[in-house]
Amino acid sequence: MVMTDMLSNVLSWTYQRMQYLNKKVEVQASYNSLLQTLVEAEQQRHIAELKALQLEKELQVQREKLGRDLHDGFGSQLTHLISRLELLAYHKLPDSGQLLRLSEFTREMNNTLRETIWLLDQKEITLEALGARLHGLLLKVWEDREMPVLNWQLLNADENPILMPLMAMHLLRISQEATNNALKYAGSTQVVVTLEVCQTNISLTITDNGHGLGPEAAINGFGLSNMRKRAEEVQGTFLLDSDTSGTRIKVMLPLNA
Repeated sequence: MVMTDMLSNVLSWTYQRMQYLNKKVEVQASYNSLLQTLVEAEQQRHIAELKALQLEKELQVQREKLGRDLHDGFGSQLTHLISRLELLAYHKLPDSGQLLRLSEFTREMNNTLRETIWLLDQKEITLEALGARLHGLLLKVWEDREMPVLNWQLLNADENPILMPLMAMHLLRISQEATNNALKYAGSTQVVVTLEVCQTNISLTITDNGHGLGPEAAINGFGLSNMRKRAEEVQGTFLLDSDTSGTRIKVMLPLNA
């Protein structure tokens, strides 16, 4: 009887000990899992902070570039405007054609200033916001024109990626330059402007059905070198296709530039 009681006590103690050890293992496993979760969360937080710092650094670089573009561009434009006004004042008999050209030049400066200020004021620029801004800019240019017909397209806008300010600025400037060429020199009846997201790229295409650019102009004239430089500054590609049936300018920029 005594042996039986002792054996029963030993078995009971063994069972309780095993339960305790199992519980300890479960608690340790839960602790390890929680610790791993906390470590991963801390790593994710650290990565997010580094990305935020990098983004802020990139945005600052973009703002500085935009500021230089604003300063340099307006410096030369204002110098030109002042010299022309002084020349008109010297002759005392202003030519109406010159005054109209200066008025148009000043209006373009004002549009450029507004667009640059808008870009500098944005914390982030979505494709949708850029598309709306570009469309509004085109409508202002076309408000008193019946010809050529403007055809505006914004494709795959539902993806709505975030764009860097410098990229948005270059797309606006290229659009202004290319459409200005189409209006002044192409002799076209239709201009098509398309902004589109294509996987990892964003593309801007301006097409007209005019008489095309001559060989010399296609190489050196019509602001084409500036458009090409703007595209290349954000690791993009500038393509030009022009013949007697019209001109097609296409700019492709990587979204991660």
